[in-house]
Amino acid sequence: MVNWARFTPVDFEYDFERDELGSHKVTFEEAVECFFSGFEIRRNKSYKDRYQLLGRTVGGRRLKVIFQLKPGDIVRIITGWPI
Repeated sequence: MVNWARFTPVDFEYDFERDELGSHKVTFEEAVECFFSGFEIRRNKSYKDRYQLLGRTVGGRRLKVIFQLKPGDIVRIITGWPI
């Protein structure tokens, strides 16, 4: 079980060729910023190996980011959208 209150990602992965974030007008940088501000984590109901992060960018934009946590605290960002 991950202690999200103390979690610090080591690195991030993203499939820039598919660019799911771009289709929702969210940048990769904005999605990453949400991991370093106050956030809430929920399990993803559809996929057992994915999580939902509800957070804010540095500019204050509220986002939901769907991600997988890989070994070594590497975060694979799948998609995200404004909330």
